[in-house]
Amino acid sequence: MARAVLQEQQRRLLQQERQIAGELQTCLVGFEGADAYAATLRQVTDALDDLFLLVIVGEFNAGKSACINALLHENVLEEGAIPTTHEITMVRYGSKNEHHQRDKALLEVLYPADFLQDISIVDTPGVNAIVREHERLTEEFIPRSDLILFITSVDRPFTQSERLFMERIRNWGKKVVIVLNKIDILQSRSALAEVVGFVRENCKNLLGFQPEIFPVSALQAQQARTAIGHEAVTRWESSRFGALEEYLLRTLDERERVRLKLLSPLGVMHRLLAETRRSVELRANLLAEDARTVSTIEEQLGLYAEDMRRDFQHRLNEIENIVLEMRERGDRFFDTTIRLGRLFDLIKTQRIRDEFEQEVIGDSSTRIDGAVQTLIDWMVEHEHRLWQDAMEYLDRRSKTSARREGEMVGSVGRQFDYNRRTLLQSVARTANKVVETYDRQAEAVKLSQDLRTAVAQTALASAGGVGLGAAIVAIAGAAAAADVTGILAGVTLVSLGLYIIPSRRNRAKRGFSDQMQGLRTRLHNAMNEQFHNELTSSINRLQDAIAPYTRFVRAEQKKTTAMQGQLIHLGSEMTRLGDLIEQEYKSK
Repeated sequence: MARAVLQEQQRRLLQQERQIAGELQTCLVGFEGADAYAATLRQVTDALDDLFLLVIVGEFNAGKSACINALLHENVLEEGAIPTTHEITMVRYGSKNEHHQRDKALLEVLYPADFLQDISIVDTPGVNAIVREHERLTEEFIPRSDLILFITSVDRPFTQSERLFMERIRNWGKKVVIVLNKIDILQSRSALAEVVGFVRENCKNLLGFQPEIFPVSALQAQQARTAIGHEAVTRWESSRFGALEEYLLRTLDERERVRLKLLSPLGVMHRLLAETRRSVELRANLLAEDARTVSTIEEQLGLYAEDMRRDFQHRLNEIENIVLEMRERGDRFFDTTIRLGRLFDLIKTQRIRDEFEQEVIGDSSTRIDGAVQTLIDWMVEHEHRLWQDAMEYLDRRSKTSARREGEMVGSVGRQFDYNRRTLLQSVARTANKVVETYDRQAEAVKLSQDLRTAVAQTALASAGGVGLGAAIVAIAGAAAAADVTGILAGVTLVSLGLYIIPSRRNRAKRGFSDQMQGLRTRLHNAMNEQFHNELTSSINRLQDAIAPYTRFVRAEQKKTTAMQGQLIHLGSEMTRLGDLIEQEYKSK
């Protein structure tokens, strides 16, 4: 009955574990570079249905195969002074000794040993093997293990490669037991105690845990099998292999194996979760920098538009001042021309027109044309500088991004980092291309056509197609002259001097002032509209260039924020389930 309850509880915990693994798997879907993590997760969850998995690791020539043979009391695996294990070898229970090559990286060995009825053993290539493929196979199989026997040798205990490999094992949250092999080569108990103390201290100081250490001699354990009587007993006792067997067979009873079996995938998931969270955090930091880049560009565009509008107003005022000066000269012209003393000159219409053209209009048309051309050159120069500044800024950001590529954890994030750097480089190249192909003369001609057309249409609005100077003469001079031609019809000279001429002069001045104000207003509106159209177009072109990068940053920030929330939730669930497993299977 108790066994049935235990099995039911085990199934319930397994179901919860698979649910969390499924949520983590879903979370990793679409996360660039997480395929390897997803494959590892599938392996460990699939392994929940297998027997307890005991994985043997260590450097080659440390005696891994010899220790397995000693545990099985038979020479099941090949031993040698050079690397003999070229693949993962899984030793399972079978009614007879058989070898099956499952794939190029996995050899299955079946053997009728009682030890294998509840436990499967995995022999791995040496972690320091010359063939680097061996080490890769070993590392990839570690996540599937339930318990790891780390075999090291007393003649080379805790080497640098062993320490680094042990550190990677511990990162997977695995339970590790250290087997200190070849104690038969030591001359005294004190020498053995010194080696054991060295390994224990290094584990504590460098790896942060106190391991269980079993000093053994796999050689003497195997010799005990062929020895007879007292010699067999002596060799077996000298091998100290009994303590290791006692631990594996009795301490790791069914209840403890179930506990480790359930905790093992959680350790792997915690590792995957931790690495993913670090990668997501780095991604979030990079995206924050990208968002600041976008914000900086937007801010600079805003300041650019603000500066351009302010400076444009000053330049537009210069053009309007030319019209105001004409109005002032027109007032003076009417005051000095339309008066009684020049009565006979007023009759000469062409002469009045010529004087008006010379004294009032003067070089106003040329000055307006020059001011418009200066305005055009100013706008073209500033747009060119805007693209140049954007190119230099984005180029610096792209180089900074390339330097930080190595900070992304593992394979997770590499595709993301590549995408964002590619977009940055693409925008920088676009800006660079614009700068390199920017034809200032062509841009000035285009802008000139637009602005000059606006000015011409404004100036000629009331002139029927004559030039700017002639238009103003037609607007003001002709009107004044037309008024004055009626002077001879006056009744008396007194009334002419006192009433008619001042009235006609004031009327002409008002008409001319109204015409100049209308011209100034139309000129202001036309140029202001044309300028803002060009400014908006210039800013839109740059915004369009960075739009793919901007959209990428916003989309990735949204996705990253959502994933951070999911990872926090999954971490809490894993911790809760781990505590529940420990409570259910704690020692009585």
